[in-house]
Amino acid sequence: MKTIVLIGLVLAISGVALARDLPEFIHVCKKNEPNLSECIKSSIINLKPQLKTGMPDYKIPSLEPLMLKELTATAGGNLKLKITNAIIHGSSDFLLTKLKANLETLTFIVDVDLPRLSISGNYDVNGRIILLYIRGNGPMQGNFTNSKAFVKIQMKEFKKEDGESYLKVAELKTKIAVVQDGALHLENLFGGDPVLGDAVNNAINSNFNSFVTEIKPTVENAISNAFTDIANGILQQFPFKTLFPES
Repeated sequence: MKTIVLIGLVLAISGVALARDLPEFIHVCKKNEPNLSECIKSSIINLKPQLKTGMPDYKIPSLEPLMLKELTATAGGNLKLKITNAIIHGSSDFLLTKLKANLETLTFIVDVDLPRLSISGNYDVNGRIILLYIRGNGPMQGNFTNSKAFVKIQMKEFKKEDGESYLKVAELKTKIAVVQDGALHLENLFGGDPVLGDAVNNAINSNFNSFVTEIKPTVENAISNAFTDIANGILQQFPFKTLFPES
């Protein structure tokens, strides 16, 4: 689900290098392309090897691993969960199943499948979830299998000091539709109590879908905010006419 970095690429990779030397691995999609959506989708798929390592010259971070400084989630006001220094593996194995672009309304819809994600980092949690009281902080590891995410981006056009029109993300909404399976392990729960820690970890993994459902809305919001910033970092470098040339 962390491959929402692709959203910035939806708008940037198709013409990002016209203002500089065009890398051979970037296929440009013209504004009047007969099937613009399929062209952008194909461009992203062709870029998967480069996305794995990142493209610093274009402010595109690496997807392997993908690193998030902080992710904060709550569940119904009963739980506070913060994950810091998260390292996510598997994002570069994304499957782009659908992409729909509308330059008239500046709306973009992307569907992504993720066969497997693994995450490690540090957590701090306090509250109740799936009827359990949970408290602790320390290292954590997790994995998610066969996830599906739907993303809708609404862009807007604005002018910068150079007089050129640019795009920025006005709204980015992420919907985690499916997480087929997964597991989570939180170390040092309840100050390192092995009995309580094992009991809570077992309960979470026995009810993994319920756990994901409870924290999903705020996780979706946190991911959307993080990757709005990434997308805008990419977009501010290039005028609209450079991203999507007329011909």
